[in-house]
Amino acid sequence: MAERAEFRISELAQLFDGPHATPTRTTRGAYFLNISSLSDGRLDLTKSDHVSEEDFGKWTRRITPQSGDLLFSYETRLGEAALMPPGVRACLGRRMALMRPDTEIVDPRFLLYLYLSPTFKRLIEKNTVHGATVNRIALSTMPAWKVHVPALTEQRMIAAVLGSLDDKIAANTKLVESLDQLADALMRSSADGGSRSTLSLIAEVTMGSSPVGESLNEDGRGTVFFQGVRDFGVRFPKPRIWTEQVTRRAEAGDTLLSVRAPVGRVNIASGSICIGRGLASVRSIVGQPSTLFNLLKSFPEIWAPFEAEGTVFGSINRAQLEGIHLPNVNPAFASQLEIRLSGLEALIESSLSENQTLAELRDTLLPELMSGRLRVTDAEKQIEEVL
Repeated sequence: MAERAEFRISELAQLFDGPHATPTRTTRGAYFLNISSLSDGRLDLTKSDHVSEEDFGKWTRRITPQSGDLLFSYETRLGEAALMPPGVRACLGRRMALMRPDTEIVDPRFLLYLYLSPTFKRLIEKNTVHGATVNRIALSTMPAWKVHVPALTEQRMIAAVLGSLDDKIAANTKLVESLDQLADALMRSSADGGSRSTLSLIAEVTMGSSPVGESLNEDGRGTVFFQGVRDFGVRFPKPRIWTEQVTRRAEAGDTLLSVRAPVGRVNIASGSICIGRGLASVRSIVGQPSTLFNLLKSFPEIWAPFEAEGTVFGSINRAQLEGIHLPNVNPAFASQLEIRLSGLEALIESSLSENQTLAELRDTLLPELMSGRLRVTDAEKQIEEVL
């Protein structure tokens, strides 16, 4: 076991928090980071807003995030963190803070994995202030938190091992994004001019209905249940809630479509699931499920009118959904289009499945490496079997 020394957080890094207000958002310019952009140890800039140069100047007077800073949430979504990438102009958002590591003592990537480790999560839980509406970390106490870290050389070796998994996950994610864009372009280019027909001619619609709250659980009992888009992924939603009282069901391969704000978001059911009132199941009746999914995904403009419906939030009912006008595909190319799109969807599914396997291995190795119970060389052998 590698020798480890005890440090206070203040000895490893400087701590800064973000502003306690929100600037005016713009469509371009520097990023205004938010806690939604922190996910599974990565920073997703597509979930961040932009700010004007004037506001950027105001919000970076105290601190400007730089490459290698550890970004984290100190209010709600506790335990989420990511490293600031190079070449990005951004300011911290509300409920966000950062650690600027002393790189002569701690490797930035190691610090990220330390933050994501079960040991650090227990530190967070121990120092969480439970409020009436939100839970938060008392940042004033964080500099005194104590952690054990190995020598810098060992840190870099651990970070390299875990990083090899995250790098492969990132490469797969980029591939999925490219395949998704290709499918979108292929779908839009295959639309038959201005010709349109209603959804009811090509699909069967099942509107969701929510089971009683008493039937819901997070223990895996019963059938996976999805209420809305909260658990949506790139293609498949992530199970979080189960129900022992199935009301409306979607089957594997069905398109899941959100019928309440935001209207029109889509995912694919990976198995038999229960759907709540925020979703509808849309099933192809012409044997073209991949074409149907991409039709619903690639033309967001058809959902815009329904986002404006209602006094509180957008919605679409069954009659409106079945009557939605979708672009037609030239019948001469329909079969070939389905073959090409199903091929792209298969590659996307394969990449996402591999990412899940890699993430599970990383999450298994992380606590063992961070605690010193597992040697780096042994971890490398396990990774070689997967990569």
